[in-house]
Amino acid sequence: MPRRYARFDEYEFLKNSRGLVMFVTVAVIITVLAQVLFYFNLFWSMFKGKKAGDNPWEATTLEWTIPSPPPHDNFAGRVPTVYHGPYEFSVPGAPNDFIMQIEGAGIAADISGADGNGGNGHRH
Repeated sequence: MPRRYARFDEYEFLKNSRGLVMFVTVAVIITVLAQVLFYFNLFWSMFKGKKAGDNPWEATTLEWTIPSPPPHDNFAGRVPTVYHGPYEFSVPGAPNDFIMQIEGAGIAADISGADGNGGNGHRH
């Protein structure tokens, strides 16, 4: 829309664009409000939000056993002993719904006795 028109009804081609201008105005207001909400949520989460633990996704692979940020050589000079595969979920007898790769041989024996389908919770 040209800048120099003071009123919509002065020119014929501007009379029909009033609805479009109102739509764009409402769309801009909604977009700005959504951005304000996003930035409020971002900064609230950064400073007041709940902090994630060491393994927030309960992943079972080795990279979740080291601290964050990781040491220079990842495992701080000790090579971890791996007792089973990386994706062990719903293992019968396990204390959690998952077990880490470095958890002991007692749990590894339970895994070897399983039927290979991920435990009771994941029957196929």
